[in-house]
Amino acid sequence: MKPNRHRTDAKPSTGRNLFVVLLACLVAAGPTLADDIQPLESIRAAAEAFVLAEITTANGTEVTAEAGRLDPRLRLSLCEDSLETFQAAGSRLRGNTSVGVRCNSPRPWSIYVPVRVRQEAEVAVLTRSLGRGTLVDADSVSLQRLDTGTLGFGYFDDIDNVVGQTLRRAAAAGTVLTPDLVAIPPTIRRGEQVTLLAERGGIAIRASGRALADARTGDTIRVRNLSSERVVEGIVRGPGQVAVHSP
Repeated sequence: MKPNRHRTDAKPSTGRNLFVVLLACLVAAGPTLADDIQPLESIRAAAEAFVLAEITTANGTEVTAEAGRLDPRLRLSLCEDSLETFQAAGSRLRGNTSVGVRCNSPRPWSIYVPVRVRQEAEVAVLTRSLGRGTLVDADSVSLQRLDTGTLGFGYFDDIDNVVGQTLRRAAAAGTVLTPDLVAIPPTIRRGEQVTLLAERGGIAIRASGRALADARTGDTIRVRNLSSERVVEGIVRGPGQVAVHSP
């Protein structure tokens, strides 16, 4: 029996030839394929630019947008036209949000890019802890720069708008003052003696009355006339003054 021998001069098989040819083609085509792929940084930049263009800022507010990392394995065809951006349904352009980026030609694709949005502005915060019903004075509040996109209950950007108001509940130092947390003290308090003002025939008439409720300037309040014991309604014009309609 003749022994089996491996012939070193045998020609490569047809399948091996095909593999080598395909590998060579892929290597040669590498740069061309890369040129046909949309750069991920251009997609991130488009999402960031969209956010900055859409947000309207007030004086002193600084907006930054940082697109999240995209999977480096992502391969999207190069867009011949400008990239289109749009707001994802149900999203808000604050905090952690999502922006859509798409290409309509020649090979359409669409992707959602995570974006972190910060809207920093100076807001009024307490400098010390205060109890419920405490009057907010200039020494107990200061301005601090914060991301207002996270302040879902609102804020004040002017100390003058909170000084003189009272706290509806106790709050610790560093608490952001919100419209729900503070209340404007009443101009007139229940049980307070007030002056009723009325005009009749061009003559101003004054009478003493007793407020039946707390009220602020501009509010309608019920007052008992101390002379006639009648209850009348009037508009608070200022501290201790209520204007009533005289028939």
